[in-house]
Amino acid sequence: MRILFAPLAGAYGIGGITRCLAVAEQSVMRGHEVAFLAPENYPLLDRYPFGRRYEVPRPSRPVPRDGNYLSFAEALYVRGMTQPDYLEAAVAAETEAVERFQPDMIFTEWQTTVAVSGALTGVPFAATVATPDVTRLVGGYDDARFDHVHDAYARLCRSHGVEPAPSVESLLHERAALNVAPTVPTIEPLLAAVPRTRYVGPLLFAPLELAPLPGRVDADGTTHVLVYLGVGTFTVEDLLPELAEAFPAPKHRVTVAASHDRVAGRAVPFTTGHITVARGFGITRALRDTDLLIARGGQNGLMAALLAGVPVIGVPGEHVEPRFNLNVLAAHGAAYVVDEPRASALKEAAQQLRASGAARRARLLGEALRRTGGGVAVVQALEETILTAPVRDRSVR
Repeated sequence: MRILFAPLAGAYGIGGITRCLAVAEQSVMRGHEVAFLAPENYPLLDRYPFGRRYEVPRPSRPVPRDGNYLSFAEALYVRGMTQPDYLEAAVAAETEAVERFQPDMIFTEWQTTVAVSGALTGVPFAATVATPDVTRLVGGYDDARFDHVHDAYARLCRSHGVEPAPSVESLLHERAALNVAPTVPTIEPLLAAVPRTRYVGPLLFAPLELAPLPGRVDADGTTHVLVYLGVGTFTVEDLLPELAEAFPAPKHRVTVAASHDRVAGRAVPFTTGHITVARGFGITRALRDTDLLIARGGQNGLMAALLAGVPVIGVPGEHVEPRFNLNVLAAHGAAYVVDEPRASALKEAAQQLRASGAARRARLLGEALRRTGGGVAVVQALEETILTAPVRDRSVR
């Protein structure tokens, strides 16, 4: 089987490509051939060249802002993925790649133009799915300010003779041959309402998750706090003084994951007292010796924490998707969400999590995640989908 992976061309972070890489790795291990659709210099693809690469255009963002969104339509808009010229160029590049690679299946995270390219080439596609991204399909928030996004994709469909969909969520997920939910029903039950959804559990990419932390010295008898913010409202610089006050030595050790080579004017890695700031280490590996995670609330990091049985202090800031993820875990008693990560709030959150037995609740959710198949389950689902899919016209129009 040949699988063409299409991560989000306008991505802000690496969550989408790591899920694609996790599935691609297992696909190769099961004897399949893979290739990638991605803009030039796309994160991690040069480092992990599992297959051929076909270049697609990179969208130009309309306004200088972060990737926060209230709806899937807004998410596409802020990433520049609604401009007519971009949409046409993306479909042209995708259909050309399909003609050259001849895949049996396309696997995507958010790249909605794939729904049009798949219809044009007769190649079925699978898409990852998350509750905050399908609000129109599960009775949630509907933001009329971005109706122009749905209209842009409807025009794209009509220009290629493809039946328009009522929304971008419908175009991507109601027309997907398979929707892949990297979670479990206990955490995101509403996804069961999306057609052809398969819960597979976490899609974590082992080479990144298990990378070592250089120079770390473990100390017995201390509480280890791991901080993993990713790209969000709050920065490492914002938190360093608050962490020092909230989790003082000698009872605590703090390890902070940095996104850049320099933090607070210092080259990474560095250690100040009991706080170490480093870059490039695996979160799953670090969680083996962690008592508490402070996180923005990205899905991959939270899944890793649950698998390790580590409770979470959530600092999502204004970002909607991380706040949703964290609020779900808070409802299960495995997380505590703070609006402003001041020392007093962080200290109170840690005390509340200890007193409420949050670690045990995190472990129970982790057990539910371990009953899923992860990347292997996705590849098996793709294999089943191909075997049962009707024969379609595979010629490019």
